[in-house]
Amino acid sequence: MKRSMNRRIRVMSLAISSALPGVAHAQSSVTLYGIVDAGLSYVNNVAAHPGGVGASKFQETTGVGVPSRWGLRGVEDLGGGNSAVFVLENGFSVANGTLLQGSRLFGRQAYVGLQNDAVGVFSLGRQYEPLVDFVGPFVSSRQWGTQYGAHIGDVDNLYTTFRLNNTVKFESANLAGFTFGGLYAFSNQASGSNGDGFANNSAWSVGGSYTRNALSLGVAHFHLSNPSAGATGGSNTSGAVAGDYSNTTSIFYTQPVSSQDITGAGASYEMEKFTIGGAYTFTKLRYTNHTSFSIANYEVNGRYRFTPTLQAGVAAIYSVGNVEGAQSMANISDGPHPHWLQFNTGLIYSLSKLTEMYAVVVYQKALNGALTAAINNVGGSTGANSRYQVAAAVGVRHRF
Repeated sequence: MKRSMNRRIRVMSLAISSALPGVAHAQSSVTLYGIVDAGLSYVNNVAAHPGGVGASKFQETTGVGVPSRWGLRGVEDLGGGNSAVFVLENGFSVANGTLLQGSRLFGRQAYVGLQNDAVGVFSLGRQYEPLVDFVGPFVSSRQWGTQYGAHIGDVDNLYTTFRLNNTVKFESANLAGFTFGGLYAFSNQASGSNGDGFANNSAWSVGGSYTRNALSLGVAHFHLSNPSAGATGGSNTSGAVAGDYSNTTSIFYTQPVSSQDITGAGASYEMEKFTIGGAYTFTKLRYTNHTSFSIANYEVNGRYRFTPTLQAGVAAIYSVGNVEGAQSMANISDGPHPHWLQFNTGLIYSLSKLTEMYAVVVYQKALNGALTAAINNVGGSTGANSRYQVAAAVGVRHRF
């Protein structure tokens, strides 16, 4: 069906171009693609906010395994190894049919650019930054652990709690196994007083990767300047991050953030049936009240393919926090160094090349002064007097 759809789109494109005088007949294509994901889940002891009363929750889920989406990807051959490219990608809820990413039409990605086979891709629009591109593939949540398996609060954004607007991005071609890239996201704001100006709600990121035979490595750094300015009523809601910075399960955005820095690295080694890997991230949040919080995440994961259609994975994540005068963390930690321990287990069974069933169980425990657990995107942190949380989900996804 995908080939048939692609063929129809190409034929329509050629027909339109041939009807227009003076249009060069360069080879081009547009691909319609997507994922539909839905399932059921159980979470114990969920509270609406840290310190609140918790209760168990059964629910129908959408996009837990892989976020549901549809998109258009296009390429036009300009000759000489050059081409024009674009991506328009929409996120949606299978449960109720609504748009995600703040009800944006193309909230996941929307960019256009130029590509040279020997140099790389230069693009502009709403898109992912190098930390997601180069380090994200090494964490279990992006492989088989689902969004529940993300690092606590997704504070390192490897599961893309937010994306960036107004970006200029470059990613190189593969150069003897090396790939590198950089991004700048404009605030789109004129200089002014009271902290407004060029850097108010802007961002930048750099990173790279190396792959040789069975070994893969990745590293990146990401900086956000005054991202909370993009919140409703903020001083710049047209900047790099707008409307989707905070999250109901992110227990670390308890105060407006003046800056956020994330450094990450990942590695994996693939054997015949077994792949072992891991990642490290360090995130520093500076709040507007001149306090701060930092957290380091250490993950080790493994994936084993029993048959061509059945694979399973397990991961352990240890998170070490450091509270630096942040009184707003009172419901999250009663000491300066809260810790969290998390285990992810997952199973994927392929019914065909396009359809999969999955199951995942995630356990998280608050340790060493941490007062609450908060599995990513389950609807809230643990309730009062409980320091652990369990989430389980089963679902099915189809790609087209």
